[in-house]
Amino acid sequence: MVKISPTATVALKCADAHKRYGDRTVLADASFTCPVGAVTALIGPNGAGKSTFFRASVGLINLDSGRITVGGHEAGTPQAQRSTSLMPEQPDLYPGVSVWEHIVFVALLYRLECWRPAAEELLERFGLADRRDTLSHELSQGMRRRLALVMALLRGAGMLLLDEPFNGLDPRNSAELRTLVRELAADGAGVLVATHILSDVVRLADRVVVLERGRVIAQGTLDELCREAGLPAGADLESSYLALTDSLGDSAAGAVSGVGETS
Repeated sequence: MVKISPTATVALKCADAHKRYGDRTVLADASFTCPVGAVTALIGPNGAGKSTFFRASVGLINLDSGRITVGGHEAGTPQAQRSTSLMPEQPDLYPGVSVWEHIVFVALLYRLECWRPAAEELLERFGLADRRDTLSHELSQGMRRRLALVMALLRGAGMLLLDEPFNGLDPRNSAELRTLVRELAADGAGVLVATHILSDVVRLADRVVVLERGRVIAQGTLDELCREAGLPAGADLESSYLALTDSLGDSAAGAVSGVGETS
């Protein structure tokens, strides 16, 4: 694994991130941190700014103001990119290129060493071992997402960004992903997962960040979100989320699915 730093406690820090497209603000002075060795979930309705944040975190777009750093290095710089891996919400695969050739491309691009055993294990874990010679355009949507996951996980990056990784995964592969993410965090990685599936947040995340209209309106452990929402200890995440967003009078909050829903 490309670890952040032997002494670092924060894998990713977002400080007053602001981004506009024309007259539309998609990130509004958003601030939060992702600790080393922990899974942080980023939740919010469609259009809250989650995917924009991910793109800014790897240098694909520039912020208008504010900073995102990975291991203390400015997002998008070579130092930050060496320890950051992103699975985007809509993975771009190369048509006419096989599953295995995609894996080889990642290994060569990042000059990975001794990568074949890890690649074989990941393909097996996500049900792609018998599809290694299949061309990407011949894969189902779910298989395409699984391949994108394998490509993101192969690097063993110290900061892993997963944008809606559970979309298109069946229950077995979802469980496999949760297990693998927990293993990576236990090994010292920072993991940030954006998802609409609140049941996966409950089972996976150490911390939750609630993003609404580009603003961070709450963050903390599940118990801390309960208290901030003014609910009794042990209230479920859906209740906490709805209480937090309803207090803003934002009807768009309902775009986040209920526990166990997949879209």
